[in-house]
Amino acid sequence: MWTTTKNLLIKHNLSTISKIKKIDFKSQIPNFITLAGLSFGLSSIRFSLDYNFEVSVICLLLASACDALDGFFSRILKSESELGAELDSLSDFLSFAVAPCILIYMSLINQSEVIGSIALLLFVVFSCIRLAVFNLNKDKSDNRSNFFSGVPTPAGCGLLILPLVQSFLGFDWAKENEIFLSIYILIIGLLLISNLPTFSSKQFKIKISRKNYIYFSLFFFLIYLSLINFLWIAINVIGIMYLLSIPISVWTYKTKS
Repeated sequence: MWTTTKNLLIKHNLSTISKIKKIDFKSQIPNFITLAGLSFGLSSIRFSLDYNFEVSVICLLLASACDALDGFFSRILKSESELGAELDSLSDFLSFAVAPCILIYMSLINQSEVIGSIALLLFVVFSCIRLAVFNLNKDKSDNRSNFFSGVPTPAGCGLLILPLVQSFLGFDWAKENEIFLSIYILIIGLLLISNLPTFSSKQFKIKISRKNYIYFSLFFFLIYLSLINFLWIAINVIGIMYLLSIPISVWTYKTKS
């Protein structure tokens, strides 16, 4: 009896070890990147509470880079999974909704007033709604497959922190006009849950020939160079260009439909 039980335990342990060995760690790379983005989001909150706003913004930029990379690697490695999708949504909510709102609250909002706090609260709620709706509709395909419905959460985060980045350049309109800032925050929040078609990255899948490869490489090199040397100016330019692209995307969608 004891021998039989011992043999069964040994077989169970060996089967468990074999299952562990079968884990493909390569397929977990996107999840590790997602968790790295989550860590940058948490770090952004920490630096916001320490009044180190510039570093906090940089952490959000790194979180957005991780958000782009985890999707890229999941497609390359063909490792899409429900776990990865859930991790991505949770990471997006913290990094692109909670963290930037704490940053704006600590840096631009007069904490003795209520209107700015309400606007930020609504932004978090709208971000949560958007991510929930996105999870419900991610497996459904329609004629908007090349467009986002509304502004994506990472883009909404970028637009939310734009007034703070402008203050780094000496433009303090947000601190001087909190009502206008609150209206701006509310508008960005509403864009998150709107049905306005906005450009998706699928719109820009261009096959690059060898002849033009050097030009595309030079273009992206200049973008990275500008982000390194003129970070705040580059963020402002990109943010304003994105805002201007929204009516263009609506017009493009209407002409195609």
